[in-house]
Amino acid sequence: MNTDILRDQAGFRQQVIDALSRGPVDYVEQFAFIERQRDEEESFAGGAVLLPLFFQEEKKSGEQRHGEYAFLLNKRSKKVLQPGDLCAPGGGIHPFFDSLSQKILRFKLLPGVGGPGLEPARRRGKGAYEKILFLLGNALRESWEELRLSPFNVEFLGPLPTYPLSSRRWIIFPLVGRVKQAWQPKLSWEVEKIVPIPLSTFFNPGNYAIYSLEVPEKLVAQGIPSPWEFPCLVHLENGKEEILWGATFKVIQTFFQIVFDFSFPSPDSRRIIRRPLAPNYLTGREEL
Repeated sequence: MNTDILRDQAGFRQQVIDALSRGPVDYVEQFAFIERQRDEEESFAGGAVLLPLFFQEEKKSGEQRHGEYAFLLNKRSKKVLQPGDLCAPGGGIHPFFDSLSQKILRFKLLPGVGGPGLEPARRRGKGAYEKILFLLGNALRESWEELRLSPFNVEFLGPLPTYPLSSRRWIIFPLVGRVKQAWQPKLSWEVEKIVPIPLSTFFNPGNYAIYSLEVPEKLVAQGIPSPWEFPCLVHLENGKEEILWGATFKVIQTFFQIVFDFSFPSPDSRRIIRRPLAPNYLTGREEL
């Protein structure tokens, strides 16, 4: 595939907006599912994540900007669930604050907060539009709390289909946003660092591998196989391998399918990344 579009700042932005406006969105159905499960002993819950795109400039030549789009992902700290994983900023719903953000977005009370993805979202109908506004408010709030990424610095481009986690009863509602300009992040205790991954990385078959996790006996007893194996993307960051796998890998895979009609290549079965799984991976609590 020709990846020149990734270096076209305006052209790629428009391609994403157009593709996401035509993509499937199941937010109304999943909210209804969560509501039906509310009285169950182990009910489902969910929250939004912001998948942030940022144009990383390499150099300037006159008015022409040179660079490439990248995803800005969080590396989770050792103090939270799934420590060490790469993820998009986001988290659980706060009914009051996220409803307030929904109203601000609906009535355009803060000029500059929102983006071109809102008009296509409105055309999906009132139910879907209201859920998208609510979840966008959720994602923007969480991005501010985790990274001090201002809502005024995020341009909403469109929604992606939900992704249910297999490790717990949680549904991810992903929304794609463009970070307008570089900022000075202030990381919360939940985030170890920000890892930028250029989108061109995903088109190189040599970057895919099998992630093989050695699972502690305590978690094997809970039904997790050992080794626990997944396809993954291997990204070299300052000489160190960062591994993208699991839910965020799947969400980004859906992004590439919708925007580029591109499926990730199968990983080389001979390239296996072996790592131990943290005993507190599913709890985030320090083990005694």
